[in-house]
Amino acid sequence: MQAKRAATTTPKPARPRGKKRAEACRILQVAPTADDDLITQAYWHLARKHWANAGFDPEARKRLEEVNKAYVVLNPNQPVPPLSRELPLPREEPPLVREFAVWLGHVVEQTQARWRGRVPEITALSVVIAILAFVALSAGASILWTLVVTVAALVTIWAPWRRL
Repeated sequence: MQAKRAATTTPKPARPRGKKRAEACRILQVAPTADDDLITQAYWHLARKHWANAGFDPEARKRLEEVNKAYVVLNPNQPVPPLSRELPLPREEPPLVREFAVWLGHVVEQTQARWRGRVPEITALSVVIAILAFVALSAGASILWTLVVTVAALVTIWAPWRRL
């Protein structure tokens, strides 16, 4: 008779034991004896916390992936964590910033090739102009006029060195 009972009852899925489960419990910050509801609550708490920053912080994205893997280990009935499909795409810096940095590096290399000893002077003057522009804007100067004067000053500083 006992053989029939054993055949009719479905066994619970076995939870992984050992080091993998202990590591998953540590990541989700739950006790190894935690029930499914507590594991799910801990998962959602940590997943929401890390998901908010995962778009621009690679460390938060890595932690979110760890939380997802830990949830799968502790909850074998769910082969796919709920937030695994909703990972935000990593943000990249705007192409304009990258292009400006490349252009500026090219200009500095050209200046260095033509006037090796003048680069520190040109750099110092450029930094002073940038600081003066910041001070002018902080004091309430017009953005347009400050930009015009700053560009004119920088062109005046850089142009003679580039022609020679």
